[in-house]
Amino acid sequence: MVGLVLIGGYALLHGDGGRDGTLGGDFCGKDIPDPYYLELKPADVQNPDEVIRYSSSIKSYATDLDVFEKAAFYEWYFKSHGFDVSFAYAEDFAGKGDDHVWLLVKNEKGEVVKVDPSFSEGGGRSMVPLNPEYAVYDQEFADIYEASDALGEGRWAWWKNKNACEVLNENVLLAEKDRAKRMAEA
Repeated sequence: MVGLVLIGGYALLHGDGGRDGTLGGDFCGKDIPDPYYLELKPADVQNPDEVIRYSSSIKSYATDLDVFEKAAFYEWYFKSHGFDVSFAYAEDFAGKGDDHVWLLVKNEKGEVVKVDPSFSEGGGRSMVPLNPEYAVYDQEFADIYEASDALGEGRWAWWKNKNACEVLNENVLLAEKDRAKRMAEA
């Protein structure tokens, strides 16, 4: 039995560049990938420093994304690593007439760290802004599905960007490797 699992895991991970298994090939340029959230190596989600560390690890892949795509990209990455994260959306951010979105990262104690991957576009001073305008938002979306239903999938579609999608495809492969390893150990 273990031999069959190992052979299946090998075939899953080594055929066609490692992407022809259960999750399928390249997710770039399609609808919301399915599955969207992955089970990746969990972060220490109670440590606020982990938010900064994880943000820094994907920052270079998000440079070409607009404000909404960047927020969705970070939300996907955080949630896939076990963070409790949602979107905060303001229709008229800071009274400037433009809408804006940022993330709310919550810990078990209910404390919230606001994360704005597009802080420079929104007028913030850092990715973890303390500006009072970040306390005011019109809607909170629990995940990409609620956000897409409310504002349209196209606003969030970071997976259509080549650089960002590279991270998705790499992480799908990692998730599949971890899953195959767990199956082999069982």
